[in-house]
This record gives sequence, structure tokens and C-alpha cells, in this order.
Amino acid sequence: RRKMTVNWVLLWITAVGVEEFDLQNRGVFETLAECHVAATQIFWEDMPINEEAVCIRVETLGVYWE
Repeated sequence: RRKMTVNWVLLWITAVGVEEFDLQNRGVFETLAECHVAATQIFWEDMPINEEAVCIRVETLGVYWE
């Protein structure tokens, strides 16, 4: 039986311009809740202008068989 492994990745996105963005991976988490807590701890209410934190669900590299 095939099993996919999924994690939540916290991305920090900076808008350089209207059509250009820089990305930084700020962490990998097992649950969406853990990702949101990390984003809150990092940025709280001090998110700089032109920047945003996003939690995105990502399939990890590789596929595992059970």
C-alpha cells in the first residue's frame, strides 16, 4: 500500500515589486496548527510591509510503501 507523507511549510514571502517575489523557508511542521503558531511567534503583530507568512501543505520527497 502506498503512503504519501505531507508536511506544512512556513514560507516568508517578500514582494520586491508587483511581479517579483523572494521566498524563504522558515520551517517544516507536521500540522497546520504548529505552522500557524510558529508564524505567530516569528511575526506576531510586527509584519513588515511587503512581506507575508504563508503555511502551505507540501508532499515530502519520496513516496513510502507500507
